[in-house]
Amino acid sequence: MDLDQENYPGGFFALMRRLETRETPFDDPLSVLPPPDVDLNALKAAMVSCAPDMNGVPENRRNASRKQAVIRAEFLGQSELWALHAVCIAILRRRAAPPQARQLFLRIWSEQGDALARELPVRWMISAAATFADHGETLDQRLGGQGLMLLFDLIKLHDSERRQSGWKNSVGFPRTRGGSKPDDLGFGLEPYSLPNGDLDRNMLARLWRYAENDAVLRPLGTRMLQMVMADPRSIFARIQRYKVRPASDEQ
Repeated sequence: MDLDQENYPGGFFALMRRLETRETPFDDPLSVLPPPDVDLNALKAAMVSCAPDMNGVPENRRNASRKQAVIRAEFLGQSELWALHAVCIAILRRRAAPPQARQLFLRIWSEQGDALARELPVRWMISAAATFADHGETLDQRLGGQGLMLLFDLIKLHDSERRQSGWKNSVGFPRTRGGSKPDDLGFGLEPYSLPNGDLDRNMLARLWRYAENDAVLRPLGTRMLQMVMADPRSIFARIQRYKVRPASDEQ
């Protein structure tokens, strides 16, 4: 393996420069945040009732009011609390985020987590997991958030590439018997034993433990992992067709 070869032009210098550019702070983020003690129940009951006039907001993408308007347009007809949650995430993704955004994000999940986990679009669940990874109060929140984010991002990456084959994501590739296998795995890794391996089960069990251990992360973590358990369209579902089913998993 040639370590001088770069799959990404410019290597990690270019990747980090791009990331740091995307993390440039918003201008005046406090202007779009309510007080930390805002009535969350009232916000949950209120709906985003009208789309903002995008002609009336600054064109500068670093402007917090513009970002808020874009988010409110996305959540039109949905709870004001969901829109505020998304605004907190957007601010916390940037450097030097005000502590008020973190306080609100954690309070929303502490007090309204069950409803939030039931109703949020999946992409905002993933964003919430990433925010727990960076701004969680406990080790379980940070490790669980990081693991959930990576789990869903890698499912999306893997299964998006797989779609190029033309096969449905709910259908496994046909099995081949005998003959040579295709290219080796990257980095010289040993192939995973689809019939007998437990990597997938251990990965999901560890993430479930993080979620179970923390009351604030629990609604989000258990919801996301239950989705992985139930949806037939991801790699975690497809590999089950290869598994040897023991009489019992007890050891």
